[in-house]
Amino acid sequence: MHPELEKMKKEDNIFTIPLAGLPFGHTDYQYVIDDKFFEERDYSEVKKGVVNLHLGVEKMETMFVLTLKFDGKVVLQCDRCGDDYEQALANSAEVYLKYGAEKGDEDEDVIIITKNDSEFDLSDLIYEYIILSLPIHRTHDDESLCNQEVLAKLHNFSQSEAENEEEEETPWKQMMKDLKNRIDK
Repeated sequence: MHPELEKMKKEDNIFTIPLAGLPFGHTDYQYVIDDKFFEERDYSEVKKGVVNLHLGVEKMETMFVLTLKFDGKVVLQCDRCGDDYEQALANSAEVYLKYGAEKGDEDEDVIIITKNDSEFDLSDLIYEYIILSLPIHRTHDDESLCNQEVLAKLHNFSQSEAENEEEEETPWKQMMKDLKNRIDK
């Protein structure tokens, strides 16, 4: 990569922490993750939000312990009606950066770094933990907050599907009728 582009990339990313110059012991960082952070990820299901992140970094001889504490709100699409709604989130995680021969993930909470790494980009890690903080079922807290017009259409559709299913002559139903007719004769 061209040195000027590399310099610009580093300056733009506030979520990069220094590893080489960090003193031994504990260091705290505060971040505000906002709409810009989510918009930079084309694949993100979260497009808006404000999440406060407290990051504690404990530097030791052979590793770093990162303690992440999230608290905030994001905007998601409701699974029930499709409208946007605000979802509160709070989560914490502990991740270990350990020195090794090659970069990689040892397990879900251990990341291998090399002695040549002078900094660590937290962006993907932050995004992962925010997404893991979200509920599986993403709906308004109360169904009355959902788009009632959409819910009415869904209700009508499911009723017509049920009626069609009752009227539909399946091979199984036909076989049962034939068997009943044979028994009745």
